[in-house]
Amino acid sequence: MNVNKVRRIKKRCYYSDYVNHAIRFYLSTPESLQTAGKKTADVKNWMAVQAVFYTLNENDKKVLTDVYKTHYRLAEAVRIYCEKTGTDSDNLWVLIAKVGAAIAKRRGLI
Repeated sequence: MNVNKVRRIKKRCYYSDYVNHAIRFYLSTPESLQTAGKKTADVKNWMAVQAVFYTLNENDKKVLTDVYKTHYRLAEAVRIYCEKTGTDSDNLWVLIAKVGAAIAKRRGLI
């Protein structure tokens, strides 16, 4: 694989931390969100992640859930997941980047 492509995939976008936080928040209550006491931004983030997750196939949802539900930083979680499962980390980073961009777009960040 082209080394420049890998570097481009792993490059952080200005919305990465925001979207990663939104994904982890969504995964803490994926079935429903009690809106009482929640900030409007939290509700909009949850809805954006839910909308994107509903478009994913079950395998991609499971992979992302397994990675994001850990208490590690994202890069470390990806490394551990790939070592455990034998998954190619480049493919996982592509999935994370695509899902992150879709959520950011849905949220109006890009």
